[in-house]
Amino acid sequence: MSLAVGYDGGDSAERALDAAIALARDLEEKLFVVCGVAPAGGVGEEYEATEEAIVEDVAPLVVTAVARAREAGIEAEAILVDADPVDALYTVMDEQSPRMLIVGYGTAGLIRRALFGAVARRVVRGSEVPVLVVP
Repeated sequence: MSLAVGYDGGDSAERALDAAIALARDLEEKLFVVCGVAPAGGVGEEYEATEEAIVEDVAPLVVTAVARAREAGIEAEAILVDADPVDALYTVMDEQSPRMLIVGYGTAGLIRRALFGAVARRVVRGSEVPVLVVP
């Protein structure tokens, strides 16, 4: 079995990662560190350039998060998904079948909230597995 944590390097994501690492260690589970990298919008050159910039910024953070989990003795894997944060977690839920999703609940900035909505609330509403929301 496995667990999946939504991670973007923000403060609430750090708290979710800490909780996920502790749970994965206690339950002896694999941990997927999941990040959605799709910018708002459709397709085209601007979309692709923005997505590349997001991946460039967030990929090192996700790699560091995986390293933290591995240092704690946990099998961990990074998964970057071309989707918004919620759909990225749903994709991993469908493809990897984790027993639980772990997400942070923090104050999103006005732009992020406008683009993605409240991630924790959306994940809880649509998840087929238990969701741990970390304050």
